[in-house]
Amino acid sequence: MPSKQRAGAKRGRANYVADFETTTDEYVNGERATHVWSWGLAATDNPKHVEMSTDLDSFITRISEHNSTTWFHNLKFDGMFILYWLMTNDYEYFDSKFGADKGTFKTLIDGMGKFYSITVRWRNGHTTEFRDSWKKLPMSAKRVAVAFKLDEGKGTIDYRKDRPIGYEPTPAEWDYLRRDVSIIAQAMQEVLANGMTKLTVASDAMAEYKSFLNDKSFAAAFPILSPEMDSEIRRAYRGGYTYGPKRFQSKILGSGLVLDVNSLYPSVMMGAALPYGEPEWVDGKVEPSKTHPLTVFSITFTAKLRKDHIPVIQIKGNNMFGATEYLEQIEEPTTLMITNVDLALYQKHYHLTILAYGGGWRFRSAVGMFKQYIDKWSKIKEESTGGKREVAKLHLNSLYGKFASNPQITSKYPVMDDGVVKLKRAPDDVRDPVYTAMGVFITSYARSLIITAAQDNYDVFAYCDTDSLHLMCDTVPDGIDIHPTRMGAFKLEYTFQSAFYIRPKAYLEKLHTFPCKDLSHVGHGEACLYVTHIAGLPEDVTLPLTFADMTDNKVFSGKLTPKSVPGGIVLVDIPFRLKL
Repeated sequence: MPSKQRAGAKRGRANYVADFETTTDEYVNGERATHVWSWGLAATDNPKHVEMSTDLDSFITRISEHNSTTWFHNLKFDGMFILYWLMTNDYEYFDSKFGADKGTFKTLIDGMGKFYSITVRWRNGHTTEFRDSWKKLPMSAKRVAVAFKLDEGKGTIDYRKDRPIGYEPTPAEWDYLRRDVSIIAQAMQEVLANGMTKLTVASDAMAEYKSFLNDKSFAAAFPILSPEMDSEIRRAYRGGYTYGPKRFQSKILGSGLVLDVNSLYPSVMMGAALPYGEPEWVDGKVEPSKTHPLTVFSITFTAKLRKDHIPVIQIKGNNMFGATEYLEQIEEPTTLMITNVDLALYQKHYHLTILAYGGGWRFRSAVGMFKQYIDKWSKIKEESTGGKREVAKLHLNSLYGKFASNPQITSKYPVMDDGVVKLKRAPDDVRDPVYTAMGVFITSYARSLIITAAQDNYDVFAYCDTDSLHLMCDTVPDGIDIHPTRMGAFKLEYTFQSAFYIRPKAYLEKLHTFPCKDLSHVGHGEACLYVTHIAGLPEDVTLPLTFADMTDNKVFSGKLTPKSVPGGIVLVDIPFRLKL
């Protein structure tokens, strides 16, 4: 039975974690609709006590009793139920005027539909800011429980069960809800105890880094560049390298091993020469100088892959090329903005013909700008377990991306359209960039490191994804820097007896024995031996898969897409077709 004791009723502003359980397949008058059939709430300073009840009205009554920040682990989902309630109970959406009146609300939803917050001023004058805890803990509740070494894991229920309005949950269903709320509340207790009070972990990391500098020092090292300059430099910003040679794809392979780089991005931030200060513009060919050794510049070129080399050039935004394809040949003159790190890599892998130089920027550089920050969190990571270690990892891995935050802000806001909540595009806005060149060079160095390791082991290289290397061999090759913990070295993650690589972000590897450590999967029977990743399919669909399931055009059910309906949102099952 649910607890009747309050999860917390504090003066001032409380921090809560909440969760809704909602119907998944209900029709009202022939139309799909949905409702909340149970909710849970826990204060982060008492995370194991979860207050629970049924129906959304009782939740709104409870949460509006005093001021709070209330976290949902998927605000994009749960928040649609809150928005529906607000808009059908005559709350008015205001943005710039929020706070002037009771009975108003505002949202922070980006142009991709990602929810960051919903802030409500209730008619009684109290204010609740609903936030998304996924932006602080980017992993499922199941993985949070493992990473934070909590004494209880996530439970299971039948999501499809019929639960009409007035349904009384079973003890098992109450327990499932309690676990979900308590897991995130315990993790958020640790997060907030470390002063991580921003909307996202990246913002927390930046605030922490700035605390090591005064405002004047930060502004001198990382000046705000003009929008035009930032836009040009941003063209050289690319993500992690994910690739698998076609010769190893869509067939069952033999044994091998997986290596991961220990703290790839922090190792670059610690040891590489990185940019700072105002850059200087150079027309034509941009050569590094003694005082400005790092360069970002434009080239127009053609290229042909060298024999026995892996392709590394990817061109986005051009209809001539696939957006995710790494190219073996570029016959037509093509223009890219790159770094000197990229150019060195391109020249190693391709016969590169540079037809024109379009000018660019030179930067000063320094090593160790992040040493104090990384030393602090590396020490905590090494000396801690559970939540403290996970918080340290979040700080280490989240800072670099904040430097490259896009100053072009796209957003959406909710409207009621034909009885359902829909999101409408708002006018774009602009903010100051941070220092995009930092993100550009950190990712350039990181790609160069993993690609060089893959190329050095060309004959056995089967797959890589950002910081992992999958090799078709039984022992670690000579020349790979191997160490279980040292930053920037590779560690042996696991070995496998056979593998099946489909494409980037899609593969299965069959282990020799059931893993003694968490590999983010729990299968059943033979499937428990597999490490499986297939982008586009949820984990509960991929867990039972084996090599026998890997057939061209096979259709899987279980891929869910959200659909707005009266009451909130439902997840609709759509077929997923496997293409080999």
